Amino acid sequence: MAIISQETIQRILDETDIVELIQGYFPLKRAGANYLALCPFHNEKTPSFNVSPQRQNFHCYGCGEGGDAIKFIMRYDNLPFPEAAKHLASRAGITIEEEVYDPQAQARMRARSEIKRMQKSAADWFHRLLFKSQSAQPARDYLKGRGYTMEISRNWKFGFAPEDQRSFMDWAQAEGFTVPQLVEGGLAKWRDENNPNRGAYSFFRHRLMFPVNDGMGEPIAFSGRVLSPDQKGGKYVNSPETVIFNKSKNFFGLDKTKRSILREKRAILFEGQLDLISAFEAGIENGVAGLGTALTQDHGRILKRHTDEVVLCYDSDAAGLKAASKAFRILAPSGMLIRLALLPEGEDPDSLIQSQGADALREILDSAPEFFDFQIDRRGSGLNQGPLRDRLNFAKDLAGDMALIEDKMLQDSLISRVTVRLGVGEDEIRKLVRNEVATKLRLEKTRKKREAAQWKREKQGGGNPRGNGYQQNPAGPAPEEEETFAEPGGNGDPLTIKSRAIRLLCKALLTNLPARQEICAHPVPGFFENLVETEFLIAVWNGDFNPEQPSSVNAFLGMLPPHQQKLAAAILHEDTATISPALANDCLAALRKQSIHNQMEMVKSQLGAPGLPVDRVLLLNKQLLDLRAQLHDSSQPSETEDDPF
Repeated sequence: MAIISQETIQRILDETDIVELIQGYFPLKRAGANYLALCPFHNEKTPSFNVSPQRQNFHCYGCGEGGDAIKFIMRYDNLPFPEAAKHLASRAGITIEEEVYDPQAQARMRARSEIKRMQKSAADWFHRLLFKSQSAQPARDYLKGRGYTMEISRNWKFGFAPEDQRSFMDWAQAEGFTVPQLVEGGLAKWRDENNPNRGAYSFFRHRLMFPVNDGMGEPIAFSGRVLSPDQKGGKYVNSPETVIFNKSKNFFGLDKTKRSILREKRAILFEGQLDLISAFEAGIENGVAGLGTALTQDHGRILKRHTDEVVLCYDSDAAGLKAASKAFRILAPSGMLIRLALLPEGEDPDSLIQSQGADALREILDSAPEFFDFQIDRRGSGLNQGPLRDRLNFAKDLAGDMALIEDKMLQDSLISRVTVRLGVGEDEIRKLVRNEVATKLRLEKTRKKREAAQWKREKQGGGNPRGNGYQQNPAGPAPEEEETFAEPGGNGDPLTIKSRAIRLLCKALLTNLPARQEICAHPVPGFFENLVETEFLIAVWNGDFNPEQPSSVNAFLGMLPPHQQKLAAAILHEDTATISPALANDCLAALRKQSIHNQMEMVKSQLGAPGLPVDRVLLLNKQLLDLRAQLHDSSQPSETEDDPF
């Protein structure tokens, strides 16, 4: 049976902003970090339909319906899974290639895992060479000259790629990696792509290496800096794109800085990796850096999921200003506030910190003007007394940027500012903006028509079976039948788990990376067999997803049965204590204690049976004593029934 791979599902969800999607069907109202509306799936007078931009899912507290973007389309448009997924894929410009789940598919998954293992092994090897190899002395000298200590080098896992090809190939052979794997993973390149028999050479040679990590902090690529002024190639060379790395969908350093970005409620966009590292080590920890490629809408979506404000920290030369303008046009349509912080001429963040201290950089960032204020101050100040034609030309340039601002009040404020500062008529400015908006809408309408036509063609040529969740099981219920799904333990209410410890542990494993890494490093505990309500917890424990990447979590949840998808939505939207590894361990300890209690009750009930042989009574009493000893050794503070969970 043809299926859509989980990898493709995750890509579809990555490309879809659920808030933007649902707002295309009915209005949402901001409520704190989330959005609210009247539920479209049942009648209600008070809004209980909750949409989370952070988790990229929805949940109704009234009827229990919930899920991700694909699930919403299935329910709202009454579509089976394949058509809902294809609709969103077409909307995002993704071509779906359905696969037959067979040994070849398994082999591809194993190959992907091997590439991830290879990147981690390479990062370890480069890191060891930096500290131990004599040939790495230029790299150590460079780091020392820039003021980077050994501790900083370890924190960021700096490395060194040797010039010597032999040592690189010897390392690969010792680790069991083949030359084709090295090429596929971006660590080597064929000497002649049309003739692999000529062999390959290492992609990074005599360079200071910076690992590029995914959201879980695992290396997926590298950026290498030259160490000799006469060295061939660019100053920085990044890994080519692979099955696990896409430059347009990754930032350098985000795995380390995203918590600070969420806390500070703004992100600082630096031009280079060393700029970011210098600022981070000086205490400015809410930055990210690009990877040698222009900003894309994917970058904008990533930032929007973490913050509503971005400060562009660029050079003050013409190239820096041009890059800032391009960045604004990419980021502004997402609704983020864009500020522009330009450094003094000839300075970069590192040199400024070295010469004037971190407070000098922090002051520039904190006082960064909004993009339009900067534009008007920089260029408009010399035009307000100049020819009207020049002022109108400048206003026309600004109108194109103002048309990107969808917030009507903000747009009106900008028009008023431009009118006053440039001394031109407000009606003229509004006309320019309206023309730009009309052009934008016309292009968007054309795009949507093209997508709708493509979707219609795909739908007419369908024949795909109806799906149940993401399992695409033709025997499963159709979306319109899910209202009468017989949920285990249900009495018409949304499925719930009574044990608060299990609910909290599930939420920790779904949303908190440190907790998941610590807890799931071990197999599922055997004592779960003595507990009820652990089916969903075991599925989450054994799942393969990244808790800090909403599309990854949602793609995993989409593979579960419908009643577990609803259960997940309820758990994720439940108000709880602050999730942390400590809380997850407390929950696990409480469940272990409950398991012992359950076993003790079972033994006591067996002891109450009439006519037991003496040897059986002795055995059961011994089991009871052992269980009491286990309970005594438990990490929980007491054996009282007043359990916090």
